[in-house]
Amino acid sequence: MAPLRCHLLIGPPASGKTTLAQALAPLLSAAGEPPALVLSTDVIRAEVFGDPAVQGPWLDIQQRLHQRLIEAVAEGRPVIVDATHARRAWRLAITQALPLPRAVEWIGWWLYTPLPTCLEWNARRQRTVPVPVIQEMAAALADPHYGPCRAEGFAAICAVVPSHHPQLTPVLAAELAALDKRIRSARARENKLRLHGYSRLLDLERLLFLIRLLSRYPDLQASDPGTQAELEAWLSPLPQGDLAERAAAFLRHLHGDCYADVTALRRDLDWLEANDFGSAVAATAPIQLAEADSADPRLQGSHLPKAGGVHGGHPPMGDAAVFLRVMTLLRHLLQTPFDRDPSRGSNLHEHLIAAVATIPGAYLPGETATLRKDLEKILTPYGFRSRNDNVRHGYALGTAVLSPSQLREVHSVVQQAAGRLADPSAQELLAELDQRLSRAGIDTGSGSPVRSYARHAVVDPALVRPDCLAAANRAEAIERAIFEQRRVLLERHASAASFPGGPQGELRVWPLQLIFHNIGWYLIYEEDVIGREQGLIRSERLDRLALRRQERDRRRSPEQHRQAVQRLEKLLHHSGGIYFGDDLEAQLALSGPSTKARASQLETLRFCCSPWAFAFLREGAGRYPLAQTRFSRPLPQDRWWHHPQAPHLLQPKASSDSHPYPVELDLPRWTVAADIDLRNWLFGFGGGIRIETPAALRQELIQRCRDTLAVHGLGVADGEGQVTTDADATEPPAVGTPATPKSETAAQGEPEADPAPRFFPNRLRRH
Repeated sequence: MAPLRCHLLIGPPASGKTTLAQALAPLLSAAGEPPALVLSTDVIRAEVFGDPAVQGPWLDIQQRLHQRLIEAVAEGRPVIVDATHARRAWRLAITQALPLPRAVEWIGWWLYTPLPTCLEWNARRQRTVPVPVIQEMAAALADPHYGPCRAEGFAAICAVVPSHHPQLTPVLAAELAALDKRIRSARARENKLRLHGYSRLLDLERLLFLIRLLSRYPDLQASDPGTQAELEAWLSPLPQGDLAERAAAFLRHLHGDCYADVTALRRDLDWLEANDFGSAVAATAPIQLAEADSADPRLQGSHLPKAGGVHGGHPPMGDAAVFLRVMTLLRHLLQTPFDRDPSRGSNLHEHLIAAVATIPGAYLPGETATLRKDLEKILTPYGFRSRNDNVRHGYALGTAVLSPSQLREVHSVVQQAAGRLADPSAQELLAELDQRLSRAGIDTGSGSPVRSYARHAVVDPALVRPDCLAAANRAEAIERAIFEQRRVLLERHASAASFPGGPQGELRVWPLQLIFHNIGWYLIYEEDVIGREQGLIRSERLDRLALRRQERDRRRSPEQHRQAVQRLEKLLHHSGGIYFGDDLEAQLALSGPSTKARASQLETLRFCCSPWAFAFLREGAGRYPLAQTRFSRPLPQDRWWHHPQAPHLLQPKASSDSHPYPVELDLPRWTVAADIDLRNWLFGFGGGIRIETPAALRQELIQRCRDTLAVHGLGVADGEGQVTTDADATEPPAVGTPATPKSETAAQGEPEADPAPRFFPNRLRRH
């Protein structure tokens, strides 16, 4: 059956469409045939709302219009649709989105009535249209990309200027007489096209609009307040359902009803996933063409097999070769949006061609002019590139992984890390992030950060040695060595502060991680032990180290590196800090799979707390692993709350005790013996704690107190609680032993001792 020829009028209000429809209708039917049906939205509006001037819900008008159109086509009766059709979505809603009972050949009649003429004719009408509405529709029709074109599903588009012709009938008759030849010529040019599942403009634009939307808001959900505000500016409340249903709601609002086919969008999402558009890693697989749905009723009767259109034209990407090369480029730019050759004088387009050269279907060398044209005619109009951006900046195609609001939060975090935490890598990253977000049109300068860091690094990168790892231009090298699992040769600066027994000089190590701990950035590394696969894991602050050499020929396998990092994570977990001792066998036992071996490396630290100190301690239950922590139960009169799973397991002491709340921690032996973090935390409570075991740690605290008092020239309580003066002090007595008066030693003829530290006159000496 030959396709039925129907007609769509296109033009702003008051451009002469109704007059043209009245002149065209008699020319479309031969004698004895049913006359052409003119469907006017103004007439339908008057039927539905009682007045053509009433702008009621468009859905009510559209349903009646489409129903009458379907009925007329089923009868084989030509139809003239008299409406502005000023926007592409309004035209596609009829030419490609509407299922019709038989094949239709749509002819577009574009009225090129000058805007001043439209305004003049509008002023003469009984029912005038607001001038801004006419101006807006005229501008939409004049858009060089979204204006009417054959690719929208028209077999042909006829241009008419009503103001130039006193009589329209001869002009229309001439256009009708030339239609067959025009259509044959256009189809002959398209016979060479290799059509595919996105050859129809409607399907292609729906896919491109979907990609653009997802590149800005990957899940179309409000996972943060900023994204929620941006999405709610379009739709509030936010749409529900799966991703296809949410995408349909946004595309309907942003671009039109014809792009909101949920079933088609699910196919689009499947196609994007199959072609790695959602991957954060640049894909190298060739783009796979989608096949047209032959079961689609809109394809039935089409003389073009799997054309995906209804006897109309196709966009440039309707050809498989063009589609493959453009989508290959688009995928590459989405996954690496700032890919450009940084060298001066380089050609960006040649660089992009080289970047995708190994992917079948991509651009060939020398096709820079083709790539420029595709960017200008295809990607730029769909919002994948700013029209006014300098091409040398590259093509910032959205955010791909995060929304603009989330990117601003990431920028804030990096900014804090570069500033307060003095992260040398973050400083370089921040500079690059500032530049790229600016080119992407994302403002990072307005507003204050939601989160910040109160603690800051004690090391100023501007004041460190230029060859140390804390310098801004040195951190990248150690990061690369970590990423590539390479062995490096480090040197610990001889003048740097150190603890007794720590490594000095050259260190041949496997770098594992960079960690910010308390006051600065540290490198965690594994010593390279000759004859052993595993070495001691240590930490050192970056400003104390210099990278002397990366050993290119010494790399570990990813599995070996992974196992070392897993061992580090276990040591961090059990130790609660970055000091891991100097005993390799002890480290291996603690981080190994054996529960018995791990338990053998743990030592119990027990101390009792005053009420005020215990209140702080129980709120910080996560300082050390819960499985290694035991807190006191409440006293009978206590009313403080604790979580049922909190480790309150120990029996409290008598309520009359000044420190009634016991705490037990099972910690690695090296932590109890020498960890600075443990001591800073525990000793910082002063008289709020009373250490019971181990005795060596208790004695260490007492000795610290003595040393502090001695330095400040203060007296120390003797064993009977009496306070002696500096002049009477001798060698520090043992715990609970009275100090020997200076007069006694002098009488015995012994040399006088230097002033010695003394006990606190408080309850530290109890028990």
